[in-house]
Amino acid sequence: KYMKDFKNEPIYMQLVQFKCAWCLTILVLTFVDGKTWQQGFFTGWDATVVGVLVSFTVKGWSTMYLLAILDSVLKNIGEATSVLVIYFMQVLLPAFDQTFEIPTFLSVMVVILSVTAYVGSKSVVEKAAKFDKEKAGK
Repeated sequence: KYMKDFKNEPIYMQLVQFKCAWCLTILVLTFVDGKTWQQGFFTGWDATVVGVLVSFTVKGWSTMYLLAILDSVLKNIGEATSVLVIYFMQVLLPAFDQTFEIPTFLSVMVVILSVTAYVGSKSVVEKAAKFDKEKAGK
């Protein structure tokens, strides 16, 4: 909603405003915890944690850009499709030992197709409502 209200500002400015508020909130929460600064902020961090941080940062920024350009339903189609791509990567790449399972695949496809059908039906529902309104006016 915030991004729609301030469409006249560039997207990068909106993202920086979001991230500054989030960083300030997280900083305050680290002081409330008590243990974070005693043990050191980066205690327990390794390459895996840094990789997850980078991937979630890229995903977060990409999602914000998509939200600025598309509506939330189309964003959900994109996220559902990305789940399908990740599933196929886990099945096909040799680093993972997961096998292809029809129920899992069909579950993801049902979500994707349901959201797609909903997006496609918006214009049909609007036309039907307009037709009903005209018919009631006669």
